[in-house]
Amino acid sequence: MALAKRTLEPPNAPRAHLDGLELGNNSVLPSLASVRADAVRSKEMQERPEDFEDIAFYFPRGSSVNAADLPPRLRLPLIFNNLVPNLFRFSYFVREGDVPEDIMNDCIWALSLFVRVMEECSEAVLRAVGHVKGGNDYRKSKYLTLINARGKLAGVGRALEAIPYVKAMVDEECSRGDDSWLLNPMPFELYGETLVLTRKDDTQALKTLRRAMLGIDSKNWPANGISQLIRTRIFLSRALRNLGEDDEAKTHETWLTTWFRKNPRLMSDDDLKYLLLPAGPILNGLGGESWLENRKQTAKTDERATKACRTCSAREPLVTLLQCNNCKHIYYCSKECQRENWKYHKVECREMAAIQQKIEDMRFTDPDGAKCAADWSSWCNSNHDATQFGLVHALGLHRDPRRGRTHIVVKQVEYAPAASKLKHKFRVVACGVFRVKDILRDLETIMRLDRGEGQEYVDSLFDELDGARIGPQYSTKVPFIDLSFGDGVMPWLGSGGATTTDSLHATSYNPNWRKGFNIGAPPGPMKLRCGAKDVEHFIGRYTRWDIGLAGWTIGRCCVSRRDERVRGVVDAGRDVGVSGVKYGARSGATRDHPSNAQLSPMLREIAPSGLQMWALSAHADSSCLSHTSPSRGFEERPSCVPEDHAPHPRRPLIAIAVILVNPDRFSHGVL
Repeated sequence: MALAKRTLEPPNAPRAHLDGLELGNNSVLPSLASVRADAVRSKEMQERPEDFEDIAFYFPRGSSVNAADLPPRLRLPLIFNNLVPNLFRFSYFVREGDVPEDIMNDCIWALSLFVRVMEECSEAVLRAVGHVKGGNDYRKSKYLTLINARGKLAGVGRALEAIPYVKAMVDEECSRGDDSWLLNPMPFELYGETLVLTRKDDTQALKTLRRAMLGIDSKNWPANGISQLIRTRIFLSRALRNLGEDDEAKTHETWLTTWFRKNPRLMSDDDLKYLLLPAGPILNGLGGESWLENRKQTAKTDERATKACRTCSAREPLVTLLQCNNCKHIYYCSKECQRENWKYHKVECREMAAIQQKIEDMRFTDPDGAKCAADWSSWCNSNHDATQFGLVHALGLHRDPRRGRTHIVVKQVEYAPAASKLKHKFRVVACGVFRVKDILRDLETIMRLDRGEGQEYVDSLFDELDGARIGPQYSTKVPFIDLSFGDGVMPWLGSGGATTTDSLHATSYNPNWRKGFNIGAPPGPMKLRCGAKDVEHFIGRYTRWDIGLAGWTIGRCCVSRRDERVRGVVDAGRDVGVSGVKYGARSGATRDHPSNAQLSPMLREIAPSGLQMWALSAHADSSCLSHTSPSRGFEERPSCVPEDHAPHPRRPLIAIAVILVNPDRFSHGVL
C-alpha cells in the first residue's frame, strides 16, 4: 500500500489485492467490460443522486433491520451498490495501481461510498448486506475492510483527497491502545507522507513520522520491511526541512544517500522517481537526476540485492546478518531463524561444505580443475541474470506466477576462465523453459539420481522456499527453480530463491532476457534427450506453443464464442502468409459472429506479455483464415480483436484463431 503512487501504464489485466489476505487469483474481480458498463451507468448517480432516493431497497427476508430507517446518506450508497455492483466490487478488490485512468474517478466514487457505509452503518446492517460475512468476527472484519479501502483511496495519487482517509486510519490505530504505532507504523507513515506532500500541517507531519520511525525500529515490525524504512526516513527528512531542522534532516539524508549508493537496484524505477523527484539533497548527493538513468549494477550490488535472512528475509540495516559457519554461504538474522531453517538447509549445507573441502584438496593435484570448481560453485551461488533475475522473465512469472512451481529453466554452460567478472565465468550456450513433469527422467539422468528421486528433489526445494518468510508482509511468495549443467562441472539443481507478487507488480517483463545471460551471443535453444518441447510461450489455459519449420512460431489455439476447444493449425513455415488451415469445429456449425466487445476480455486474458496478438476469423464459406492475404499482411491491433470483426449474419463463424507471435522472430514486421 503506497500513497500517491501509480504506474503510468497499468497491466492489461487488473489484479486483485488486499493487505492481510491472500486472494490467490483474480477470480474475485468482475470483468473490465462489466465494470466499464457500470461506470457509464453510475454517471447519472454521481451527478443527480437525489433522483434515486425513491427507489425501493429491501434487506434480505428475516433481517432485523429496516431499510426505511436508514438516512438517505446511507440508503443511497446501498442502492447504488445494488445498481452497479461490478463497479463497487472492482473498486474494493483491485490493486490501486491497476485501475485504468478512464474509470479512476468512478472507482474513487464507489469506494468512498463503500467506506461511508462501513464507517456509519450498524453491525446488523453490514451483516444484512453481506459486508461482514456469516460468522466472521465483526470488529476484525470491519478493521481489515476499512484499512484496505481507505488505503486504496490514499494510493491513487491524490494526496489532498487522501487526508481524511489516512487520518481515519491513524485514529483507528490510536483507538486500539497506547503506543499503537509500535504495532503498526504503516498508517502513521502514510498520514505523515500525506501531510508532507500537501503542507497542511508540518508539525503534525513531523510528529506522526517520528512515531512511524519508532514503530519500524521496534521488534514488532517485520525486519524485511526495508522499503517502509526508506520511505519513512525520506519523508521524515523532508518534514524536518520544512520546519527548519536542517541538521537532523542531514543525518537522515546522509544515511539515505549511502544506502541508495549501495543498493541502487533494490527499489523499482517508479518508486525511486516518486521518492526522489523533484531533486533534493538526497538525489543531488547521488549525482543528480542522471543517477536514476545510469545506476550501476555490479557484483556487489547484485549480492546486496539478495542478501537476506534465509528464513524471514530480514535485511540489514534492520538486523545484523551472519553467515552459516559451516557452508559460509547462507545468511541468518538470529539463532532462532537458523534453527527453524535447519531441517531444510542441513543436506545442502553438508553438500556445500564437502564441495569446498574437495576444492581445497584439488588445489594441490589439479589446480586448473580446482579453479573451475571454485568458479562454478561461486557462479551458481551468486546472484545475476543467469541464476536469478533472468529466470523470472524466462518463466513468464509476470504473466502467470504459478509457473514458478510447475516449470523450470534448463541451462547448458561452458567454462570461460579468462572472463574477469564472476557472472561471465560461464557462458550459457543453450537454455529453455520446460514443464518439470515433462523432463523428470532427463533431470534424474543429469543429476545422477535414481528413478523417482527427481520429483522428490524438486519437492524438497519448494518445501524449503515455502518454509521461508519471503518479501513484505502479506505479499504472496513466488518460487522458481533451475537446472544447470556442462562439461567439467557438477550439475546444479537449485533455486534463485523466490520473488513476490509485489516485486512482479513493480517490474516489467523483459522479453530479451536471454541477452543478459552472456557477453555477445545469447544462448541457443535447448534440446533434451526426452524430446520435451520448450514452453516459454505456453502461457494461459487456451494456448499451446510449438516451434515450426524454419523457426516460425506456430500457434495451436482457437477459441469460439462458447469457449469451445476448437483447434486450428497455421503452418507458416514455407512461405509468406498462411498456407494451410485445419478446422476442428463441427461441419456446418452456425453461430453469430462475436463482436469485438465480447472477445476482447478473453483475448486479453490469454496474451503473454511482450507478444503481439492477431485475431483471425474463419467462416463456413471460407477455405482459409480471413485477413491473412500476403498482400495485406496482418493488421496489428495488439490485445484486441480487429474492429472489422462485426456481426455478419450470412457468414456463420467456425472459429476464432488467436495467434500470438514473438516480434523478434520476424524481419521487417512481416510474417
